[in-house]
Amino acid sequence: MLRALKAACFAVIALSASATELDPGRTIRPELLGAAIASLDSHKADAGESNRLVIVDYGQHSKEKRLHIVNLETGAVSSFRAAHGRGSDKDHDGFLDAFSDKPGSSASPGGAYVVAEEYWGKHGRSLRLDGLDATTKNARTRAIVIHAADYAEPDMIKKHGKLGRSNGCIVFSAADLETFFDSVPRGTLIYVGK
Repeated sequence: MLRALKAACFAVIALSASATELDPGRTIRPELLGAAIASLDSHKADAGESNRLVIVDYGQHSKEKRLHIVNLETGAVSSFRAAHGRGSDKDHDGFLDAFSDKPGSSASPGGAYVVAEEYWGKHGRSLRLDGLDATTKNARTRAIVIHAADYAEPDMIKKHGKLGRSNGCIVFSAADLETFFDSVPRGTLIYVGK
């Protein structure tokens, strides 16, 4: 499995490098990719047998496609926009300034999660996340989940030049959330970094 991960890592780096001039929002920084692969390896007992890895690069502006779904078999990457928490971006400039897992912070926690069960909540179809690191351990109690919201729709970028902010959740447009559901099975590791 580790050999396949390393091969996928090199394939993704090659794809990212070739995409740099065409679509900067589709690139994955090699150091973040390496951290995500290392996290996947260290959490292999907690993650399912998914052939996907999700990497969220909150070092990029919210108008960018900064959530990447990596196919670990082919190295193919699909990228999407995703909102971050208001407590992580207090000046609302579209950049995440700091991670926090503190209850009540409304911030985005950084680190590893595993995709858990689907449910229907106040934002409709959603996915629960289980935190795998000390920096994400409060994901369940804080209700840090994946869902769609109006403030993550493309019109927000047209009007404001950035997405709105969540209470720490990873938030998509409605269309992108459906694609995520179709592409990412339960048990997939999500690595959130900056």
